[in-house]
Amino acid sequence: MSIAPGTKLGQYEVQDFIGQGAMGLVYRAYHVQLERTGAVKVLQAIAPDPDATARFRHEAQAIAQMRHPNILNVYDFGEFDGTPYMIVEYIAGGSLANRLNQGPIDHASALKFLRGIAAGLDYAHAKGIVHRDVKPANVLLEPDDTPVLADFGLAKLLQGSSLKSMTGVTTGTPAYMAPEQVTGSRVGPASDRYSLATIAYEMLTGVIPFDGEGLMELLYAQVHREPAPPSSRIRSLGPRVDSVIMRGLAKDPAQRWESCAAFVDALSAALARKTEPAVGRTLVMAPVAAPRPAMADATRVMTPTFVDEPEAGEPITLAYPSPPPPAPAKRSHKRRWALAALAILIVLLVVGFAGYLVTRPKPVLSLSSTTVRAGDTVVVTASNLPPDQDGDVQLLSFVHSVRFHSDSGGNATVYLEVPVETPPGNHTVRVCWASTCHGSTTLHVLEPFVLPTPSGSGSPSPISSPTPSPTSTTPASPLPRSLALSAGRVARGGTMDVKGFHFSPVRTVALTLAQGTTNKLAWYASIGSDGTFLTSFTLPSTVGIGEATVRACDPTACASATFTVV
Repeated sequence: MSIAPGTKLGQYEVQDFIGQGAMGLVYRAYHVQLERTGAVKVLQAIAPDPDATARFRHEAQAIAQMRHPNILNVYDFGEFDGTPYMIVEYIAGGSLANRLNQGPIDHASALKFLRGIAAGLDYAHAKGIVHRDVKPANVLLEPDDTPVLADFGLAKLLQGSSLKSMTGVTTGTPAYMAPEQVTGSRVGPASDRYSLATIAYEMLTGVIPFDGEGLMELLYAQVHREPAPPSSRIRSLGPRVDSVIMRGLAKDPAQRWESCAAFVDALSAALARKTEPAVGRTLVMAPVAAPRPAMADATRVMTPTFVDEPEAGEPITLAYPSPPPPAPAKRSHKRRWALAALAILIVLLVVGFAGYLVTRPKPVLSLSSTTVRAGDTVVVTASNLPPDQDGDVQLLSFVHSVRFHSDSGGNATVYLEVPVETPPGNHTVRVCWASTCHGSTTLHVLEPFVLPTPSGSGSPSPISSPTPSPTSTTPASPLPRSLALSAGRVARGGTMDVKGFHFSPVRTVALTLAQGTTNKLAWYASIGSDGTFLTSFTLPSTVGIGEATVRACDPTACASATFTVV
């Protein structure tokens, strides 16, 4: 649903269209009496039914009660033609995601951003409100770089916190989701702290903890794998930073930091200690006269006085009174070594920065099968794309392309049908956007499969004898792939079983649930040696009423079946 300029939403008048986010359309609006500009979020991802509307009002009222400099103000909310909308503060400075895309962020700026985000989250948690979708794209920046959290609590409006409620928009972005969000367990403040630690990891290293993973692999990793420590990517960060970040990314919510502010304070201290000079505590030794004056010049009794209390386990450096001055030659020698060390450090920093630019994640393409026949369909998965990017997946030598739109995590999946006229041999599959092509991979194409044709009389062609043998037969045509659904009508939130027949044995089949041109859910299943598979899914509660399609594709062909959502 689009809204024309001039439309009145409460006391606000819509001016122009700004863009499209994960949950719907965004417009600029103006309040004439207050002379105030706001942003209108038309939440199309929320189904217009009585339960969803009531839930929206409850959450919107809670969000609107918050007043904090690091949380986006909610001015108004309501419904337009049955679709909920929310009017929020308009901030034109871009987002933290845009800033990260521009290049590395220095530690001081990273800590400033993290402190602001942490302050907003801790404030909301104290009021019993959880964000559920903390990510750089939801952190807006004021002109002075003050971070402001947007879309606070909107993920909860999608009814649920597990993958079973995915409807093209997850209740959390996979790259930043806590393990308990992936598994559908209880989501609380600790989930937001996990997301904050993920952002910190990305700002300090330039990549997310599980970079280069496909969607399913990423979700599995969030629950079952430990990420590489930050110092394994940027060695200069060191073990202190590793300890702070890895505690923030603990799988068990109870093991994470007790608050967002505590996490940022610990990270700030770890980064500061990382750059401290290696000096110990100093003891000033006050001389006391010896009991025998005649021996005073030869012997002194040293009485220690602590300038600062030493920490347990730290070295203590003794500063003796009246040390002999170092020889001039040694001073010069130390100065030369210091200058050489400084020069080496500068070179290492330059090389490290250049290496970071070179090793930044590049777009990655993967194919469900690297060898197919002309006329078959191959599933192409792309990762490390710009978030919410439109582009094309192209097949060369001749250009055959399929449009894609990446999700907020920079991932996209398309079904590329290899034209039957594609010549045999190796062909390039590449991903392109903004008039530039990036990642590529190779697809080997075989001759199309051709069924034997019967003779003009309609009887089987002879095999070896001029006289047809009674046992001669035409090779049987391969049976078409087909799907069987456990029901023709399913209510939202219900479970559907899908069984496939005549698929490629011992391979993987990719399944999607779609309505119209929009994919609502995607998952994989294993095909048995008999060419069959059985899988199930839970119908998202916010899917629209009407016809829906289940599509299953193995490396060579696809099959689909439809049912009705009631």
